[in-house]
Amino acid sequence: MILESVITCPHCGRAKAEAMPTDACQFFYVCTGCGTRLRPKEGDCCVFCSYGSVPCPPMQAERSAALILPRVARTGTVVDSSAHPSRDWLASSRASTLAWWIPYATLIAALFVSAPIRAVVWTVALIWMGTACILNARRCNRTHCRFTGPYYLAMIVPVLALGFGMIFAGIYGWITLGILILGGSKLIWWATERAWGRFS
Repeated sequence: MILESVITCPHCGRAKAEAMPTDACQFFYVCTGCGTRLRPKEGDCCVFCSYGSVPCPPMQAERSAALILPRVARTGTVVDSSAHPSRDWLASSRASTLAWWIPYATLIAALFVSAPIRAVVWTVALIWMGTACILNARRCNRTHCRFTGPYYLAMIVPVLALGFGMIFAGIYGWITLGILILGGSKLIWWATERAWGRFS
């Protein structure tokens, strides 16, 4: 995706490179040459689509989707269509370690402390991982993060029930719940990205 466009004023001919917003259409632009306030032409969504050398990012994404959809219809295969794979925290070993691998290790380590403390540690870890998934989905449209984020947060309920004695299952109950949390998230990851692609 191109994030810079050269706007040429139709009144004075002044051309200037401008950065384009990625999540909105810019309706007005004041020419730095003559001071004219430009508005989109009829049928265009923004000034970049009317006077720029490159259309706005939302329009680029729409055109990209228009090229992808016929291919999906022909092949029956869902392909990745996100414009922001480079923003995926899972692509960064440092970010993924902080967001998920350290909390995973914390869940395992907390098996060796008392149940109330374990419940607090697991709750914090699940909030951390769930929030990281939700933020990553917003950053780059990573498909599985849209589902694993709420899943991690929902798992707080059985954790608190075990930790504070509402359900008694002993250490094996905790181990089973841990397998459900980690295994369930991996299953969601596989199923959603198999169905809709890595980015959607």
